[in-house]
Amino acid sequence: MNTPNLTFHALALSTLLTTVLTSNVLADRGPIPDINSDSKFIVYYGNDFYTNTQASPDNWIINQSIISTLSGFDVVVVQPNQWTFTPEIVQALKAGGVNRVLGYISIGEDYVNQSLESALDNGTGMRTYDPSSNQLVTVPATTLQSFYMDVDTQTVTYHSNGDVDSVTTAARLTPDGLPDLNPHFYGFMVYPDANWRWVLDNMRIGTANVAGRQYKAGLQQLAGSRDSSNLRDRSGNFGFDGFFLDTIDTAGPYDNAGWYPWTAQAMQQTVKFISDQYPNKLVMANRGAFYFSPGLKSPITNEYAIDYSIRPYVNAFLFESFRYDSDPSTDGANGVSEYYNENRFNSAPKVIAESNREDGFTVFGLDYQSGRQHVELDSFEIAVREMGLVNYLAPDGDLATHSLAMADLLPDSHNDSTAPIWDNTGHHLYNTPNTNMRVGAQSVAEGATPTDIVITWDTAIDQSYPVHYDISVENLSTGSMAVHDDVAFTTNPAWLHNPIAHSANQAAISGLTMGDDFRVKVYAEDAKGSRNEDDPGMTYSLATPMSNPILKSSITLDGLLGDWSTIAAYPVDPDDINEVSAAGHISGQGNQANWRGIQVVHTTDTNELLMAYTNETNIYISWGFQVFIDSDDDPTTGFKGSFAGINTFPIGADYLIEGVNVYQYSGTGNDWHWIVSPNSGGYEMGRIWSGQTGEVFLPLHWIGSPTNAMNFIVFGNNDFYVDGLTPIEFDWYPDNAASGGYFRYQF
Repeated sequence: MNTPNLTFHALALSTLLTTVLTSNVLADRGPIPDINSDSKFIVYYGNDFYTNTQASPDNWIINQSIISTLSGFDVVVVQPNQWTFTPEIVQALKAGGVNRVLGYISIGEDYVNQSLESALDNGTGMRTYDPSSNQLVTVPATTLQSFYMDVDTQTVTYHSNGDVDSVTTAARLTPDGLPDLNPHFYGFMVYPDANWRWVLDNMRIGTANVAGRQYKAGLQQLAGSRDSSNLRDRSGNFGFDGFFLDTIDTAGPYDNAGWYPWTAQAMQQTVKFISDQYPNKLVMANRGAFYFSPGLKSPITNEYAIDYSIRPYVNAFLFESFRYDSDPSTDGANGVSEYYNENRFNSAPKVIAESNREDGFTVFGLDYQSGRQHVELDSFEIAVREMGLVNYLAPDGDLATHSLAMADLLPDSHNDSTAPIWDNTGHHLYNTPNTNMRVGAQSVAEGATPTDIVITWDTAIDQSYPVHYDISVENLSTGSMAVHDDVAFTTNPAWLHNPIAHSANQAAISGLTMGDDFRVKVYAEDAKGSRNEDDPGMTYSLATPMSNPILKSSITLDGLLGDWSTIAAYPVDPDDINEVSAAGHISGQGNQANWRGIQVVHTTDTNELLMAYTNETNIYISWGFQVFIDSDDDPTTGFKGSFAGINTFPIGADYLIEGVNVYQYSGTGNDWHWIVSPNSGGYEMGRIWSGQTGEVFLPLHWIGSPTNAMNFIVFGNNDFYVDGLTPIEFDWYPDNAASGGYFRYQF
């Protein structure tokens, strides 16, 4: 092996990658232009591009039949490592009219013919699993390259010629001193570090650019300009339009043989390296849907795969084995893959949500006929018409023959007259169909200012992408309507780690009027202009600021509210009249925590906060009475998670008054993590009650000394009174807290 070159270039790449990581610059790519569900796509690994390969290459004759067939496709993925594949074939396909010809390369496994090659030596030592730290560490006693891994004990059998016959995992997370092999395809498993990126970039067929690797084309050979005078030289550049990156999925966040979640970030950086090095070449990722799956956390590393998303670095993603996999022996009903429900209802909505962003990607699909009868139309109806994939139905798993079954049904988008269909990126039951779709707006909350709102919604699927979203905001107080077409939307950050409670997308609408009530709706519109109008809408009230500065002496703290009669009060909780809250929760007879009203004042002489509680029945101030306070007037800080029927809190709750105690939020935004307010010194706040009314008071510095305004919502939790023995009834106040309502107090 050319050790000096490898060492030198690896060092240089390490420096480069460190610079890129610290600068945090994203090389956004976006979808492949002019490719959609009408486009014809094929993956073809055949080795029949010439008709007489027994002769000298100078005398080979191009197989015009296969060139003509493949030239009918818009996107063609081929395998340059077939022994008769030459740059001439790429040129012939381009001349035949193929828009994009992509070359295969494995980036997560080092495929070798072990009768001729072996794991690369002359390195600093492979990485092995250390059970004490649950990390991969270097094995200095070996001389293998740093991109090999020894995690499992494997039993490997060989053919008489030295090639691998079978690999079985005898013990998981138990190194055996040998580099791991893929248990199915027998490639060496790779930790894709800077050394490996150098190999990927420099290996070249028929050369010693990377000694010991002369049978695989690297990135430079795949991407470099073809020499038109020497098109049959397999060591020359192929001039592909881009790369088909295989074996990305070895970095999956799972605890099973063949998965190496410790490599998730390194794999992301490898895809980024390819994107950065070849900005004018297309990048298609095969598999690896976990990089686009919010909430998917590795039980091995405790990392979320989506934190290392490859979205900015790819133009396309291939959903392999979407409905029909290559092995019919384990099929579910009607010959459909046993994993189809997982693909369709768990993975696909998440992938499509990520693909439909401004820096998203084109989603391709690959199904396998593999002896199944009459599945062409079914594959077409699901993959193309329902999901909008750029799809191919391969004859079998070898991909060495071709099929026109899908191509002959295209183009088809002229038949698409239906609007997008709302889906659900929060489904989580494994391999189970989902019928609980998230229709339209899912939450409305205060934005950067009190007159801004942030709307969240999930994803919609369609045959004709991209899907745009429109938002209407109806002022229920004045009757006016504002429609915002094709809104600029972003990822809802809370969705990344908790898609069950939060939706994928968000957008901000500004300039609303304080004190008015609004109904917000989200519409999904496809590229042909068909619009889904199923959203019933969510109501939202922009709380009018209330301010009641007083002297402490003007209030007699006795639990009675006679001296509060001149102080402005927030609207009476309506569920005390009809006994059923807007969310359907009964707060009637027998439920002790049943808010009727609240008043708030602040004292100008003692810097205290005083609140008057009014309950439907006799009050006993316990932890069943809670007040959530956004004291810094910033909805992006504090608790924003789900609680008691609210998916997304309408305020960023920094403090919680629970009964007579004051707590400060100390979590990360979505988790339920509170500590006793440090400024309270562990003391309880003042309180007194009488009958249905009560008063509480506390120093303002216990809740962070708010100076501008605070937003708050109150909650009645009857779990305190029934002790979990009967169905729990709870009472949000204001009643529309679940759709973004809250109270506002000005200091």
